[in-house]
Amino acid sequence: MEEKQAEFLSFCIESYKAMMGGISGMKIANFFEEFGAIDYLLENYDDLHKLDHQKLLDQIKKYLDEKGA
Repeated sequence: MEEKQAEFLSFCIESYKAMMGGISGMKIANFFEEFGAIDYLLENYDDLHKLDHQKLLDQIKKYLDEKGA
């Protein structure tokens, strides 16, 4: 994984954590791993990293909803 992708993934986890409130980053990371969101974020990095903060969170939520999370 490239450094920029790692930073992006960390940003996504921290942003989702802030949105959820009160859940640790480790729990969010494990949740993302369980539902394939980490792979989704990395595989779609080129498109997703260009989105603004809210649209990115919306895409993550949409993906997780589709996976039944």
